[in-house]
Amino acid sequence: MFRARAGHQPPHVVEIAFRLSFLVVLIDAGGWMLDTFFVPPTGFQELRDQLGWAGAVQQAAVSAAALVVLGAAMLLCAFWMRQGRNWARLVLIALGALYLAFMLTDMNMDGLGIEAVYRYLPELCTAAIATLLLLPASRAYFSPTRQTT
Repeated sequence: MFRARAGHQPPHVVEIAFRLSFLVVLIDAGGWMLDTFFVPPTGFQELRDQLGWAGAVQQAAVSAAALVVLGAAMLLCAFWMRQGRNWARLVLIALGALYLAFMLTDMNMDGLGIEAVYRYLPELCTAAIATLLLLPASRAYFSPTRQTT
């Protein structure tokens, strides 16, 4: 169901963008887990101090659910993009631009330190996905003339 059509294998840049999508979701999930439960002061401790135990659990559950929904949507777009659907490619490009805008805004407020590479790795990977999907080889894969043959 999610494989490329027979005889129409995606170019390498599309495959790289597809695999980077998985990396973005894994980094987002891992970063959420670290920030919420492991890196002091943990987000869960701060929530528990402000909202109590039940409020902290509820907020963490809502946050995790949002992360799962957004990650699943990104992976679905990546699968559809790999199949040659141009609208999914455009969604991933727009997502890359949006992530990059958020990153630049955050860097403008917080500054740029050595920890910025870790903090902004999902945004940088998403911008790389958008860049790969704008290259001529991937644009040719999504062109209407290729899809009519």
